[in-house]
Amino acid sequence: MATSSVKPLEVISKEQYEEIKEKQDWRNVLSISSNWLQMSAAMALFFFYPNVITFLVALVIIGSRQFALAVLAHDAAHNLLFANNKVNDWAGQWFCAYPIFQDNRVYRPYHLKHHRHTETDDDPDLVLSSPFPITKRSFIRKVFRDLTGITGVKRYWGSLSSIFRTKGDNVFNKISKTSNKLHGFLISNLIIFVLISTTMHWSLFLLLWWLPSFTYYSLIIRIRNISEHAVTPGNNDFDNTRTTKSTVLTRFLMVPHNVNYHLEHHLFTRCPWYNLPKAHSMMIENGYEDKMCLETSYKKVLLKAVSA
Repeated sequence: MATSSVKPLEVISKEQYEEIKEKQDWRNVLSISSNWLQMSAAMALFFFYPNVITFLVALVIIGSRQFALAVLAHDAAHNLLFANNKVNDWAGQWFCAYPIFQDNRVYRPYHLKHHRHTETDDDPDLVLSSPFPITKRSFIRKVFRDLTGITGVKRYWGSLSSIFRTKGDNVFNKISKTSNKLHGFLISNLIIFVLISTTMHWSLFLLLWWLPSFTYYSLIIRIRNISEHAVTPGNNDFDNTRTTKSTVLTRFLMVPHNVNYHLEHHLFTRCPWYNLPKAHSMMIENGYEDKMCLETSYKKVLLKAVSA
């Protein structure tokens, strides 16, 4: 699809642009801390009051907060998490990316290529949006695979297989390179395992740390991928990416940290997540609402996505 490159200052004024670029480090200190505290509280809820309901509540909360960490890792990939780049990269890796088996050293160049070539043949994420629209039956099968962990197994197996296929000049070089790719994940998860084992019970590491990642987290990723670029007009930078309005509950359960303002993120890549609603308002005020790809709910987006 043909796209046109829209520059930020063609859409908003220089003063507005400077305003939405402003970084406030304290917000991400609170955000990272809050996500980890919510996951800890959810585990404690099930540990002290074990039943089916508290388990499902904990699973959903933890899966949604794992996705929240992925969103913050994404901001770190754009150097938006903290003003100091070293702090940005360190915090983004150790508190957000590594624990959920992500690595911004790999993700950053991949994701920036997606921004440069959005919805074109050179977009590495095109495969996520190009199959749509699909049938309702196909979508139900995909959701079933997400919630039963099949999608998660394929995702993590693919990542591990790629890591262990790392080539080296010799055995020691291969081991060194593989270790470099795995060490952050292994160390962070060892720390999580020890903390869970000493404060509650080791089994919760599997039940309420990894099971949410294999199930509910997979479903959120799928819905996010659909809502951001699938079944959009794709004529230019205003309509090849979608912003989807959401309720407070939906934002908590599925689209934390304003990740639903995806069109604004693409147009203003130097805008931190907490300024995206402000960027959205500026675009509306400046008369661009009719050009923007906007949807009023995720239900409407999904109905379009399953209209085949």
